[in-house]
Amino acid sequence: MKVYLDLIFFINFMFDLLLLMTVSIECKVFSKKRRLVISSFLGSLSTFLLFLPLNNISLFLFKVVISIIMILVGFKITSKELFFTLIKSLYGNSIILGGLIYFLNNQFSYKQKGFIFVHDGTSLNLIIILISSPIIFYLYHKTMENEKKKRELLHKVSIKCKKGVVNTLGFLDTGNNIKDPYKKRGVILINSSEINLSLEESILVPFKTVDSNSLLRCIEIEELKIDDNLITKKYLLGISPKKIEIKGASCILPNMIEEEL
Repeated sequence: MKVYLDLIFFINFMFDLLLLMTVSIECKVFSKKRRLVISSFLGSLSTFLLFLPLNNISLFLFKVVISIIMILVGFKITSKELFFTLIKSLYGNSIILGGLIYFLNNQFSYKQKGFIFVHDGTSLNLIIILISSPIIFYLYHKTMENEKKKRELLHKVSIKCKKGVVNTLGFLDTGNNIKDPYKKRGVILINSSEINLSLEESILVPFKTVDSNSLLRCIEIEELKIDDNLITKKYLLGISPKKIEIKGASCILPNMIEEEL
């Protein structure tokens, strides 16, 4: 049987690239395309392990090491949690992809010849790449653009009030229309963990949720800086009724503040 090493290498490279893009989409962690290409190239070097006299344990250990290298090269690792999340996603999607190939092999009676499945001279792996590549490339680009737009809505915020100074990350929410009904001041929502505000020292501002009406505990902001720029309009700082977890932000900026940015 003829073995076309260049074809196997190319197929392995493309699978690794599509796999890394799928991991990136799932975990919403994006890198430069150059890093993903280099990582995929390093991963595809595992092709040569097929021609070495290795036992199953050694082959498994080599693949684990290569997987770790692929993650470290392909993505910027900022924490142990992120690293393990990416590793789990990589192996999870690998299992799904392998299961898909096995299923199609059984459905269409492909014969396995070493690393690839063939039928009438056509590689099943190559067919899957040709079909899935445009879809994954589109999803990757679309998801990356959406994440970029979200990041543009994140701002460094410094809030000074009588309770002290709070430095945090804020998310500009165009749906935040909460205002003080008396002086029409916009309300910046913040997690209760950032500031301790008792009922006695609060300004109560009514607001509506989907299913009820409620009151926000607020306090006057003495000085507000966003991205180190001083904001001249007056705003209130309100305790959010729900924990804010948006891309690492712990406060939500009102839509009316957008014109001052």
